[in-house]
Amino acid sequence: MNMEANGILYLSNDDVKKVLDLGRAIEITEQALRDHSEGRVIWSTPEDLAIKPDQGWQSWVTGCALVTEPVAGFRIRSIKAAGGSRDASRPPRGPRRILILSDREGGEILCIMDEDWCHAVRTAAAATVAMRVLARKGSTVMAMLGAGDTARAAVPVMAKVFDLKEIRVTSRTPESRQNYARDIGKEYGLNVLPVESSEAALKGADVVISATTTSTPFVKESWLGPGITVYSIGKNQEMESSVYKNADKFVVDSWLHCKNKSDMQRMLKENYLSEQDLYAEVPELLSGKKPARQSDHERIFIRAIGLVNQDIAMANHIYRRALEQNVGTRLPY
Repeated sequence: MNMEANGILYLSNDDVKKVLDLGRAIEITEQALRDHSEGRVIWSTPEDLAIKPDQGWQSWVTGCALVTEPVAGFRIRSIKAAGGSRDASRPPRGPRRILILSDREGGEILCIMDEDWCHAVRTAAAATVAMRVLARKGSTVMAMLGAGDTARAAVPVMAKVFDLKEIRVTSRTPESRQNYARDIGKEYGLNVLPVESSEAALKGADVVISATTTSTPFVKESWLGPGITVYSIGKNQEMESSVYKNADKFVVDSWLHCKNKSDMQRMLKENYLSEQDLYAEVPELLSGKKPARQSDHERIFIRAIGLVNQDIAMANHIYRRALEQNVGTRLPY
């Protein structure tokens, strides 16, 4: 790989938004899922490196190299500890998520980017890839649980695949969901409605993306009607446990990763869940190894943990586009 100029390219979130194509994001994420399933990823060892104080902010590092492209990368992110406190009066002094992209052949650092929008779009694209094969044909009503960055990416990305007639958003505060509905509706010309509760958002919905920071499950199984497809990407458990057991199809993005993290790890340890409860991984459905939706009445639940090779593949695309369009700031070397 030849670098077009010496030095590291820095890309801010605004730079990323300028060059990241939402349609291509879906294609890149789907290919990254297939690459992971077929062993075309070299994972970091250990896979996760964490600094976890009891208070304040925890720091996490995850990384991998792509076999299909001569690049490697690391995500570095800070997450507020469960018992931590945040000084709301102090504005952030810099990004809390960055991604470092390097040349796997020569070892040079190619790019440092603010990762918020890249990661949000990647997450939304992964949900869209799964929904495309699992949702009912003609799905038009979407429920969005959460109003953060992932939610802001999810609706426009989903709208690339689905003819969304109505989007209902709910969140912890009226202000955040009202701002979300106003902003997303205006920017993308979509019908976005703020609703007070998750139950109201879910009633009659075809597809659901749940991307919250909840510390306790808040979605009841009884709220999920026939034919619904739910994609849960929250760090912690968002659905009550019976959803995992009683869904007509329980699907994950990667069993290897899901079973070792968060709610899945706990449920397996408690013998509430077993691998026999799993219907399929998303790549098995993409390849046709297993059939996806088989009736309009099936309730399908997808639990996703997210795969860092998707982030690195997305970052590589963003970096290439930035070079082509002369976007970003070149740091001196």
